[in-house]
Amino acid sequence: MLKGRLGLEKARIPHADRHGLIWLDRGQLAVENGCLRFVTAGGSLDPGDYQIPHQSVSMILLGPGSSVSHDALRLLTRHHTLLAAVGEDGVRLYTAPPFGPDRSKLARRQARVWADEESRLDIARRLYAWRLGEILPHKDIDILCGIEGARMKESYKLVAQRFGVQWRGRRYDRANPNATDLPN
Repeated sequence: MLKGRLGLEKARIPHADRHGLIWLDRGQLAVENGCLRFVTAGGSLDPGDYQIPHQSVSMILLGPGSSVSHDALRLLTRHHTLLAAVGEDGVRLYTAPPFGPDRSKLARRQARVWADEESRLDIARRLYAWRLGEILPHKDIDILCGIEGARMKESYKLVAQRFGVQWRGRRYDRANPNATDLPN
């Protein structure tokens, strides 16, 4: 691989210290002189040739009308920068994140916990307690999901009132995402 600018070709910046996401659409993502470049004729960015700081972002969202070179994929993988292809306005998401070389410890642990019904319920209850701010006494995942759903509906209603939007519930047509009202 060609050496990158400032000698950062081997830099490993932890994700906690990186910026979150960068959105790119209608252009070409490629490598030039060891640096990640995005060339666009317009879209979310003004037309031009941009150098992308791949070592300092956690994920690149690549929108419609874009292409990516094999060298760019190799560079992103080397720096553990995720790449996700997204649909128009970020409605769809397609990704195959790198999981690291030959590391299945997390997947094996998750499979073990999932297979044991008692530990699966225990973890679900802990997650709901963490997310909802209280320990729920219920021992059925369907009931926990229902409680969460009811709370989310109430949250949407309160946010709609706060911003003066009439909220009549979720009205989202997955087959035609552009045929909905603004809140949805």
